[in-house]
Amino acid sequence: MNLKLIKYIQEKTKTELPGKAAQLIMSPSDRNTSNRSYPINSAKNSSVLILLYPKNGSIYIPFTLRAQYKGAHSGQISLPGGKVEETDRDLEHTALRETYEEIGIHSNSITTIGSLTPTYIPNSNFNVYPFIAYCSEEPEFKPDNYEVDEIIEAPLHQIMNPNSVKQFEKNINGHDITAPYFDIDKHRIWGATAMIISELKQLLLHYEEELIH
Repeated sequence: MNLKLIKYIQEKTKTELPGKAAQLIMSPSDRNTSNRSYPINSAKNSSVLILLYPKNGSIYIPFTLRAQYKGAHSGQISLPGGKVEETDRDLEHTALRETYEEIGIHSNSITTIGSLTPTYIPNSNFNVYPFIAYCSEEPEFKPDNYEVDEIIEAPLHQIMNPNSVKQFEKNINGHDITAPYFDIDKHRIWGATAMIISELKQLLLHYEEELIH
């Protein structure tokens, strides 16, 4: 694992988060396409994990293609994570627990190194708290067949490549939107997940390019 990159992320997440401005780079033109509106003070909390790991000489991040179900995020590509449960010690524990439940990586093999700016999802009324962590070795994924249809392994250098950002148009509940997305091997990563990854990308823009590969 690239320990220089890990140290860089640890230092930057303590002092210089790019924040909402970085998230907005990958924001859809209309984020509230729900048929319902929620008072923001009623938002529920959730957390997700950006898990860095080595593979084939590069650094990767796993995403999950969610299974089809009756819900706001059915069939979408997301980071491992979910809502806070009463038994969770804190938001970091939520992200680690959900990562184990969804893709089978135990917290014993994960080291958390920082967190990013929370983002609000109006369609489902959730505040999402992103954490960054790493595995020192390539993990063996064991996806939950009920929640996860596929694990998408995205190389960090591909995410950092400006050519990976594209746009599409979509109608959601009668709302016509234009949305930027990360094109990762024909997979479309957009919405709140892309906004979270956009902040990570901005955080790393000034990092030496050769150390990412």
